[in-house]
Amino acid sequence: MSLAAACTRSLAVALAVCWLSLSLSAADGPAPTTIPVLNWEPRSDWVNVKTLGAVGDGAADDTDAIQKGLSGVKPGATVYLPAGTYRITRTLTLKGPLVGVAVVGHGRDTKLVWDGEAGGKVFKDDGVAYSRFVGLFFDGKGKAAIGFYHYSDLRFETEVMHRHLAFVNFTDAGILAEPKDKYALAETNFENCLFDNCRRGVVFTSFNDYDFTFDGCEFRGAEVAIECRHGNFYVRNCHFENSRVVDILALPEHGCSVRRSTSVGSNRFVELNNSVTTMTIQDCQVAGWKAADGAVKLSGAPVILFDCVFTRGPAGSAPVRIRDGQRLIVSENQAPDAKDVLQPGHKGKVYVIPAGQRKGALRSAEQRFLTDKARIPTKVFDAKRDFGAKGDGNTDDTAAVQKCIDAAREHAKDAIAYLPTGRYAIKNTLKITGQDYFAGGAGFNTQVIWKGAEGGTMIAVHDPQNVTLEQIAVGNHDSGAMNNGADILQTGSDKPSRMTYDGVFVYGMYQKQPLKQGLRFSGLGREAVVVMPHVQGNLHVTDSAQATILANTTFEGSVVVDGKDKRRDGLLGFQTRLATLVTHGLYLKDNHSIVMSDFYVEQADNGYVFEGSPDDPPGRATIQGAKVHFSVPKNEPGKGTAMTIGNYGGQIFFGHDQFYCEPTNVRIVQTGDRPLEVFLMAICFYNTKPDIHKSASAQVYLVGNDGFKLPEQQTEYKADDKVDADALAKIAGAFDDLRRLGETDLKLNHGAVEK
Repeated sequence: MSLAAACTRSLAVALAVCWLSLSLSAADGPAPTTIPVLNWEPRSDWVNVKTLGAVGDGAADDTDAIQKGLSGVKPGATVYLPAGTYRITRTLTLKGPLVGVAVVGHGRDTKLVWDGEAGGKVFKDDGVAYSRFVGLFFDGKGKAAIGFYHYSDLRFETEVMHRHLAFVNFTDAGILAEPKDKYALAETNFENCLFDNCRRGVVFTSFNDYDFTFDGCEFRGAEVAIECRHGNFYVRNCHFENSRVVDILALPEHGCSVRRSTSVGSNRFVELNNSVTTMTIQDCQVAGWKAADGAVKLSGAPVILFDCVFTRGPAGSAPVRIRDGQRLIVSENQAPDAKDVLQPGHKGKVYVIPAGQRKGALRSAEQRFLTDKARIPTKVFDAKRDFGAKGDGNTDDTAAVQKCIDAAREHAKDAIAYLPTGRYAIKNTLKITGQDYFAGGAGFNTQVIWKGAEGGTMIAVHDPQNVTLEQIAVGNHDSGAMNNGADILQTGSDKPSRMTYDGVFVYGMYQKQPLKQGLRFSGLGREAVVVMPHVQGNLHVTDSAQATILANTTFEGSVVVDGKDKRRDGLLGFQTRLATLVTHGLYLKDNHSIVMSDFYVEQADNGYVFEGSPDDPPGRATIQGAKVHFSVPKNEPGKGTAMTIGNYGGQIFFGHDQFYCEPTNVRIVQTGDRPLEVFLMAICFYNTKPDIHKSASAQVYLVGNDGFKLPEQQTEYKADDKVDADALAKIAGAFDDLRRLGETDLKLNHGAVEK
């Protein structure tokens, strides 16, 4: 079934298009120029800086009052800045180590305006994790150097959300991540953020600044919009204008990607320089670049470049320049104003993939993704204030919390069933049904804990329509040991549904128990849509291959996919994904299919499991990533296998990616008699080499890979292509998977409407 047929087949898509976290900026219409107004109803546990003496009139010095709020923060607290213009004369500091805190404003109506010394910093955080910064407008007035300074000295900062933020008029950087010593900022998101007239937009400098995701952001008038020195990143659905040096300066350590992004009038779009760093540049449109030596300049490990359009560049200049020996896989790129996409006479190794059945989704370089609209909760029903929940970890809060959820469901109209920071003990399953409401808490420190019968389900979700579960920990390991079954179980029927999970923490992080608890989906039909802007923990998908399931950003635990239902015309798609300290990052069973665009695996026992049986339909797995790394003790020789393939039939496309050091032999073990094709493509074997063991039923193709040898090591992989024209043509199927993932992302997260 075509994507057009699959995505317009029912009311589910109509609901998905009408109800968006980030609305119609990617569709036709006037382009938003700033971030949204967020008219919150304040929550009972928010710390309001105006009650601490802040005025917000643009004249009074509000530094001390806001700092008082920040200095008093405890884990799980939210500091709230109502609408106003706050004059800031000294650096505001949020000092950790802290977990689960938030700083929330009214979007463009909450302004932090610098009136301190030249070269100052408006806001500094030091040591926060699982935290959020939402709805703040930073103005440096051409005097402050830094808007937001991530210092990361007191603890490792991870899973930090930056959403609906604006940074204007900074002499150095809107956001600078610059740890002092051993810590860093990792697994951080920048969503719907604006950077205007800042010398640099976002800068990150540490080796451990990993998994930076930029989505729906806009950068205007920088020297360098995104500057990555070490670490790695994923840029998608972003717009760049008039960068004087380059939009994206990439000197990373692990694989990166740039997808569905646009650039107008910049000197250069992407500059990549690292011999171990792989990259995919997908479906980008670049117009009016100025650098005579190209809009894209590549000097590194293998790169995939497809569906990109380059227009109005310097006369006679090819848009893409590659170093000698560069391995580059290309498909369906266009440069209508130049003789060719690649510079003449290049000495790279280029692999051309024929057109697939799909095309790029972007329409022009002027297309933008920043939105000035956002769906947030309206009416607040408070579990403690309104229904008597205690949140003390001992009292049975089941009835109170369920009454709160029911009240929000009955009110609808984007009401929220709100659980303030606390530990909510429940003995029976909480039920989420109905439509047009939210349920959730204050973040990581709103914890739902199980006190019921062994094996019970904590939260059951059934046929929700436009419901969001947000900012809550359900069964998470840090909440204490529990004997429940599923943390959250979503089931479905043949009815249309849409469910969003945003800031949801379930069991799985660092636990090496892939089948225990977690967020589970079972029996979701072809009318079901699930979106996961941010989830942490185990994910288990059973007999839901008709549904559209899109994981924007998911961290930790394992992904398990199984089920014997033969109806499989839906989409299971992952974008940013991290798995650390797992048995395997992915278990793809019963010959199911999956597409994953940015999968980072480290300190794992093993990589991936693919399994099938003779009665399963053929499957296809398309997996791209940043890194695959194992931690294998010497007394456990059975670990460290990259892929274990047991009678999986169909195709596995793997890469771009990086196999990183231990063990030096990248073991791929295939058994069974079902026909299988495995493609390893655009991979950097970083002091490693492939070690393939297979039956006669499997064919392995090596396409555009390269090696890197550390001076003190012996292992050296010599690039070894095993591919012909017919095999190259088959890779178009993998590119179609990534195109479909991109189209779905634009529809569900950015309001793009199919023409």
